[in-house]
Amino acid sequence: MASCFGIWPSLVKSDNRNLIEALSESEDPASAGTATRLRRHWSAETIRAAVSLVLVRRKAVGKMRRPNLLLADPSGLEQSTGSVVATHKANRFRKAGIQRAYDLCCGIGGDAMALAEVTDLTVVDRDPERVWLAERNVSLTTEAATHGVVADLEQMPLSDMPIHLDPARRSAEGRRRHRIEDASPGPDIIFRLMKRAIDCAIKLSPGIVFESLPEGEVEIINSGGSLVQAVLWTGRLSQGSGLRTATHLPGGTSLTGQPDRPMSFSPPERYLLAVNPAVERAGLMGLLGEQLNLAAVHPALGLLTAGHPVPNSWLTPYELIEAMPWREKKVTAWLRANEAGTVVVKTRDKTVDPDIISRRLSGTGSGNFTVFILRLDKKVVAWITRRGT
Repeated sequence: MASCFGIWPSLVKSDNRNLIEALSESEDPASAGTATRLRRHWSAETIRAAVSLVLVRRKAVGKMRRPNLLLADPSGLEQSTGSVVATHKANRFRKAGIQRAYDLCCGIGGDAMALAEVTDLTVVDRDPERVWLAERNVSLTTEAATHGVVADLEQMPLSDMPIHLDPARRSAEGRRRHRIEDASPGPDIIFRLMKRAIDCAIKLSPGIVFESLPEGEVEIINSGGSLVQAVLWTGRLSQGSGLRTATHLPGGTSLTGQPDRPMSFSPPERYLLAVNPAVERAGLMGLLGEQLNLAAVHPALGLLTAGHPVPNSWLTPYELIEAMPWREKKVTAWLRANEAGTVVVKTRDKTVDPDIISRRLSGTGSGNFTVFILRLDKKVVAWITRRGT
């Protein structure tokens, strides 16, 4: 078993639990002193593996449910779906009445840990170690169980069972891939699986090129303030072909509709309303503006505007105090005259480096400001604001 799955089976044996517990209590489990002390009782290989596991579990706090029980290596954790997002996706399977499903390219089981609680799940990966980890993570962190299959999707017999698929989205250089043609497995296999299974959830990069996708509903998920993934839903799992959905977690707010509806435009009024990135990425700003009777300040800046506060979970309000052409000395002078303290800079398309400019604009006063430095056609403007509530 150890030859197939590395050191994992021996690491989780009861006689190694004291090692993991000792490292978990250490402030610096990777220190040379800790390793020297523990080497009296455990091999260097076991200690290295245990240290890696403890550090992964610490990184998993806030991402994974019951991280103290998780089995994962650093890359497995990085590529896995967090528990909040996985639970959200699993709820679609539950609401659709999916009784049995495959989790293909399952990795360490980030999605499987949620899916196994709502459906009879089989995890599949061509890496036997990943299958082993996914099975153990489901059994260790939930009250459910799953079946494991080691298989290459190119050779695996097709089934009409619903699927969740997580194709690889990184190149050898570690760069994100944004077209389904660059996924692994490739689109030929993905499309054949989708045609046979019908009820599908395909996990994709939030930067996916929509035009490269087959028909279905595409959901863009924002979790904790960051766009974390897109999901292509088909069959019973979809709300309708051609629809887009923006979802904000952990609150669970969703907006669904046809993308790229026409927007109305207006010069900035008293309030700039920053739209949740999931709405903008999903192409639903026009729909949101229509629902709230709001205009955008520009087609590509992610900002609506109003003359009054607009309480809405998709919007972050900023009260516009001053507008001027972007000249660093001029903006700095205004901020100093108005006793600026911390200044947050927001920009688009690398108009400026927000971290560097934020440090330059911040002062020693008590006032906190947000400065939007944005390119409006050929002009660059600075909109000085205070964040609302």
